[in-house]
Amino acid sequence: MTIDDAPTRFDALQNTIRNFSATSSYRPSAEPFIRATPYHRPLDAQRLDRVDWASPLAEAEWLSDSGLMANRLLMNVYESDALFLPASGLAGRRREFEDFYHSASRRNAEFAREDAERFVFGFLDSSVRTSGRWDTDALEAHITAAIADATSADRPVLRAIEEAAEPERAAETMIAQMALDGLTEATAMSQNLGGAFGHEQSELFKIFIDEFGYGVFDAKHSTLFAELCRSVGMNTEPHHYWFFYLPAWIAGNNYFYKVTRARTNFFRYIGGMAYLEATFAPSFAAMTKTFRTVYGDDVDTRYFDEHAHIDEHHGRMAVYDLLLPLGRKHGAHAIEEMVRGIEEVRLLGRIGDEDLLAQITWTPEPVDSGTTERAPDGPEFRVDAGSAFETRVADRDTLVTVEAGSAALHWTPTRGPLVLDAGRSVRVPGGRLYGIAPGDGAAVSVAPAAREGR
Repeated sequence: MTIDDAPTRFDALQNTIRNFSATSSYRPSAEPFIRATPYHRPLDAQRLDRVDWASPLAEAEWLSDSGLMANRLLMNVYESDALFLPASGLAGRRREFEDFYHSASRRNAEFAREDAERFVFGFLDSSVRTSGRWDTDALEAHITAAIADATSADRPVLRAIEEAAEPERAAETMIAQMALDGLTEATAMSQNLGGAFGHEQSELFKIFIDEFGYGVFDAKHSTLFAELCRSVGMNTEPHHYWFFYLPAWIAGNNYFYKVTRARTNFFRYIGGMAYLEATFAPSFAAMTKTFRTVYGDDVDTRYFDEHAHIDEHHGRMAVYDLLLPLGRKHGAHAIEEMVRGIEEVRLLGRIGDEDLLAQITWTPEPVDSGTTERAPDGPEFRVDAGSAFETRVADRDTLVTVEAGSAALHWTPTRGPLVLDAGRSVRVPGGRLYGIAPGDGAAVSVAPAAREGR
């Protein structure tokens, strides 16, 4: 692509994304939660239109509103290839079903996919380095060290949940992020099961059928995750908590769709998957302890317990029956790609933990509007009783001010919002996700906040 080609290419991309997001599946919502349908995934067309697709996000820009919107788009692109049916049956929802899987919508999705992937994940090319000479011994040493680092690391997110003023709110914010994969577990993995690639294909399938409970629905990992949700009073419908997914967690889920969608990324997928499978067991064991501390005996921890058990086995299989044999068979390029997959997943995991930790340790504090100042620069927008509900990520410290009526500020998926009356404001830190539900007669302004101590 030349410089002269770029405007034409990205103008076409913007038009495609406009057409994709204009369909009924992505219409606005009046409520903070998506109810009884897997086909409604709101996309704010105006915010998507402001994304500069020609300039990929830098690592420092990942926790941004553009990052959130691009990842929401990408998730819908990928999941238009996965089958969703309503738990209550398709009766009355046939039109939604056909609209979501309509061939024109899927063509638009495929046209947008590669540029959206480049926008979200392009920073990995510069942030992850795999220079040097790689052979199977170096690969084994590398993944062994990475596993040791992960299994011995501190777990600040779990500690923050236990120490939170409202530990249930914090724990349920984490569950909502886990639902991205937990309710559709191993869907991305299924994209690499076809074809013919030798003995290792059967080893991968062994892991896959474990994820699906060996054909027993009650033992399927996504079933166990749904039971975890039910035990703490959370909804089990896919994307009920659509508005409360954090950008880094959507991206972590999108990454595995990305590397399983492109066949040339197969070895990168194996590296990332093997690393996770080998580090899950102690992580999930620690989650059981934390969730027992928060909820006592009422919580169903079988999802955590199953992973703490089976992933010890999966970790050995993924490393010694998949990763290393593939390295020996396919050589230096495959090995370097597997190392890159390990390191990309490690980086995305670190950013995801930072994103979640910041969200669960932030509690909005209302103040009188006269005690706060707006920044002299930066855009302002307004929300009123006719506005659709949306969540967004504050690109910088942001001031939400209720000028008339009242409005509810949402920042977690459960335990209720903070209700603000006229004359009250909240400062939202940069990088934090929030949503505003205005009441009747409400007028709310949202503008950049002046620097603290100014």
